[in-house]
This record gives sequence, structure tokens and C-alpha cells, in this order.
Amino acid sequence: MSLIAPLNLLFLSLIGAIVMLYILRLRRKERVISSNLLWESALRDLQANAPWQKLRSSLLMWLQIAFLVLAAFALARPAIKVLATNGQTVAIVLDASGSMAATDVSPSRFGDATKKAEKLVMDLSPGDRATIIQSGAQTRVLAPLTSDKGALKRALLHAQTQDTACDLREAIVLAASLLKNQKTSGKNPGQIYVFSDGAVPALADLNTGDVGVQFVKIGKGSDNVAITALDVRRDYSEQADNQIFVNVRNFSNRARKINLELSRNGSLVAVEPMDLPPYDRKNAASGQVSHIFNKLRFQDGIFTARFDEKDDLAGDNVAFAVLAPPHELKVLLLSDNLFLEKALNNDPFVKLFRADKSQALEGQYDIVVIDGAAPPKLPLGNQLVFNTTTDLTPVTVVGEAKTPGVADWDRKHPVTRFAPWSDVLFARSKAVTLKPWGQSVVEAERTPLVVAGEKQTANGTRRVIWCGFDLSESNLPLRVAFPIFITSAVRWLGAAPGSTGENTPRRPGEIVPLTPPQGVTQISIAAPDKSARTLQVEDGRALYDGAEHSGIYTASAKGSPWTEKFAVSMLSKSESDIQPGDALKMQEGKALQGETNARANRELWALVIFGALALLTVEWWVYHRGV
Repeated sequence: MSLIAPLNLLFLSLIGAIVMLYILRLRRKERVISSNLLWESALRDLQANAPWQKLRSSLLMWLQIAFLVLAAFALARPAIKVLATNGQTVAIVLDASGSMAATDVSPSRFGDATKKAEKLVMDLSPGDRATIIQSGAQTRVLAPLTSDKGALKRALLHAQTQDTACDLREAIVLAASLLKNQKTSGKNPGQIYVFSDGAVPALADLNTGDVGVQFVKIGKGSDNVAITALDVRRDYSEQADNQIFVNVRNFSNRARKINLELSRNGSLVAVEPMDLPPYDRKNAASGQVSHIFNKLRFQDGIFTARFDEKDDLAGDNVAFAVLAPPHELKVLLLSDNLFLEKALNNDPFVKLFRADKSQALEGQYDIVVIDGAAPPKLPLGNQLVFNTTTDLTPVTVVGEAKTPGVADWDRKHPVTRFAPWSDVLFARSKAVTLKPWGQSVVEAERTPLVVAGEKQTANGTRRVIWCGFDLSESNLPLRVAFPIFITSAVRWLGAAPGSTGENTPRRPGEIVPLTPPQGVTQISIAAPDKSARTLQVEDGRALYDGAEHSGIYTASAKGSPWTEKFAVSMLSKSESDIQPGDALKMQEGKALQGETNARANRELWALVIFGALALLTVEWWVYHRGV
């Protein structure tokens, strides 16, 4: 039992007033009589009403004190937690993230959540209303506010998990806004029930007002092994020694042994035994083992990494990668820098053209490399720019920075993630500010050094990498970062607009840009579950936001031989770590403790008031009977 308004118990201080009334009685006038033999009963009454005398027990006093105790207790609004009923207006938020597919409870965490949500729906009183919201890659309202229990149950039947993360904060804010809009004067403001395993980041800046929030904890285990990273690295040398990097992590508290299998187009290529140490939550790097499958002579194919170890979450036991066939890139070099020319020629899939800046430049190229002053008219193509600006560069020059040192670089961007920049020195660089569509990938203390950007132009989407320094005034050409940077830059500039690079792994919930051939106005995407979706092509590309499950997706166009396959894999440490959270972390260090069932406060003040009135009736009867 709990008290909703415990401060009202301060009214119990009135007990002292009742006791004082029985101690302080009215003082009588004294009369002299000849004998008190006939007045003994009157003397006893006189003594009982004398002030500041010893307190004598009185049934009336105890009845009055009991009435005051019950009245104060009722004002404190006592309540007990019961299975939720009479919620008036209820919002049910279902966590549909990848970890909710774990089978540590039957039939799964999500199945258990939907059963408990259905129990909550069936316990609603006639006239009560509820809404159902699913939180996955996107927040979706499965059922609007309704009192139709059949519609609510059908919505629960259509709910399903995704291999994505979820944004519980967004779902709770949406639920709170729906309930606030339905609140009427004098009625319950509503209650939000969040069915989740609690394996989510802290819900920062969450304010639901007077709408209640309850966390219903789902799940109990943490026995899981997962593939948390998969990357395909194409070797652009003539040896074509392509590599596939795989990281496997054990999230359970016991050591595991697995056989990691690599397949290409359904045929087994290699098997790697792995001994995985147990996971130590005090050591974030524990429990993981990495392996590189190298000397893969395949130029393309669909690769699958998997293991057959039984654990609580099967969705992260497999990961996919697509190695697209290499394609030749036409690169125009406007420079006489031999280091730059050699770095570009290292790529066997680059067809290099050289031209003088004074020549009339014609034709169309995939990439134009400009070193120093740019000619007045450049051919169409994406750009790699050194020590100058063009109409495509995503920066505005504001001055010059002398001897800038590398402060940091983006280790996730495909242009810079493989190149070490810590030992690179520059004599000077242009000091710039970023335009809205520019992203700094290498930074000095006061200015960006390398900026990547993607801009929509009249000729379609164009990409550019801008470098604010002169290569001849830097030691970058003598560092190992240089050929890696140039190769990564060429591959990013030559990739489809909107993509993060060639053969880049994709995760569920990401928006996938697709660039079909010119003239195609509509494409179809086939998902791993054999479902299909049609998209319209606008400005030469289509954006697909339906990649919510792991597997191989195929895009095609009717009447065109064009097809494009892309892989989606879970690859999420946060979703694979299925240890349930005991509470939802809120802002300012607060936490919402989890319940095993959806429960609500049932207030008992009405019953207490009824008991107090009954005591008051007894007190009246005692007083008038003179007991």
C-alpha cells in the first residue's frame, strides 16, 4: 500500500486537541452545604470536569480519536497496486527493437509483452479508451484511441519486432500528447504503460506533465552471442586480395565455443573456430574475438557470416555483405603533382586522364581532381579539390591558418576511417567556415582541414572532398595515410549519391539511397521475407526506408535489366546485449523502476471515509445513551 498525499497525515496533530478538551473541563461555582453524603455522584462528576486533572479513559474520546485518524488517513489517499483497470485513457507503448525477439521468456520477449498488453486491454472498463504505439525504427500508432477492444486486440496481433533500435522517448512523448489532447476537466489525465526490456539509452528531457508513466519490465536472461561487426574491404591492387572482417562478441557470463562460417552465394568458403571469453560488464571490451577472412579471390558475390550456437537471440547470429563487381572510374587530373598521380594510378579500376588547366576541358568524368587554382570552367563530375575553391566546395574562405596541427578526424566516415592522420604536418591551410551541406572530416584546432559534402545541383547530386592545404607544403604524400586517403576518397566520390561508400554494410532502419539508370521512373524492392514495395524515382534516385529486417534486398526496374542488391545486418552491440534493465533511466539521474505486470493505483479513501462515518454514528449513539 502507498499514500498518494502523505502530507495530509499532518491532520493527525488534531488528536492533541481532542485530548486537551478532555483534560480541560468547565470549572463549577463552589457552594457550601451541610453534608456531601447525598452529593457523592455530583462530586465524582465535579472531579471529572476539573481542569488539568489526570486524564481518565473515555469511550467517547477514543471514538473521536479513531474518527480523526480515519479522516486523516482518507485525506492521505491510500492506494494499493492492482492489475490495471479503470484507466479511463490508456496508452500502450510496445518496444519492437531487435532485443525484444529474445526467447529467454516464452514465446519471446515481444510475445510476452503483447500478452500482457492484451490482458491490460481486456481489463479496461466499458467506456475506457486505449491507444497502441509501436516503437521501432519509426514510431507508429497501431491503433488510435478507441474503446473497441476488438480493434485493440487486432492491432496487437499485427505488431511485430524489427532488427532495429528504438526511440522510446519519441514514443512516450507521442503517447503523452495523445492523452493530454483527450483530457477533460475532472477526469483522469491518463496512464502510459511501456512494455520493454529496458535495454535502451537514458530518456533525456522527457516531460509527460500530469500523465503517468509505468515501465513494465520484460525479459530475464542475457545468454547471447552476436556478430557485432562485418566489413568488406576490396583490395585495389592487382593481386585483388579482398578481405572480410568479422567481430563476434559473447554477452553471456560463461565462455562459449563456436564455429564461424563464411559462405559466398550459398556455398561454404571458410570455417573459423572461436573461443569466446565470458562478458564482464565492468570491462566494455571483454567477450569479443575478431577474425579477418583474407586472400579471397572473388571479385563479387553475396557473403554470409554465421554460427549455429544456440542462444536467446537468433537474429544476430548471421550477418550479410554484398561485394559489388568493381567498376571503372574515369578520373581527370588537373595537376602535375607526381605523388597525387601515383596514388591515383595505384587503383587498377581508375582510368586516369591528365589535362592542362589552360586547355578547354570537355567531356564527362566520374571524378575531377583539382590541385591549386581551378580553371574557370570545369567538366561535370564529382570533385577532389586541393588548396583552392570551386562553385561546388562546401566552405567559405575567411583567412589563413599557419602550421595547423591535426586535432581530430572522423573515424567513421568512409573517406577517413582507415587513414591515420596523427603524424601529418602542414605549413599552412586556408581558414574556412562550413556551408550547411559540408561535413568536417579532418580538423585543426580552429579550422577544418578536410571537408566532405554532397549537394543537389541542376545536373543532379554532386559530391566533393575539399582539402585546404597545398600538398607540396605538407608531409602527407610521405605518410601511409596518403594512398589510403586517396583510394577511400575516390571510392566515396565514385559511389552512388547518398550512399556511405562502396560495399558499406547497412543496418536495419537506415534509409537506403538507390540510383537506377536514366529514364527509370519507378523501381521495386524485394525484401528478405518476399514482400515487395514500389518506389517512385525523383531527381534520379529513390530513398528506401523499409529495411527493417536483416537479409538481402533486391531492387529492380520493370523493363530494365538493372538490378541492385544490398545487405542489411543487425550488427548492434546495444541490441545484442539483451540484459534487461531494472529501470528506465530518466533525465537528471531519475529512474522509472520496472514492474512485472501493468498495475495501477486503486485508491481506498472512499472505504476509509465510510468507516469514519460509521464510527461517527457510533459516537453519537454512545453520547446520547450516556454510556
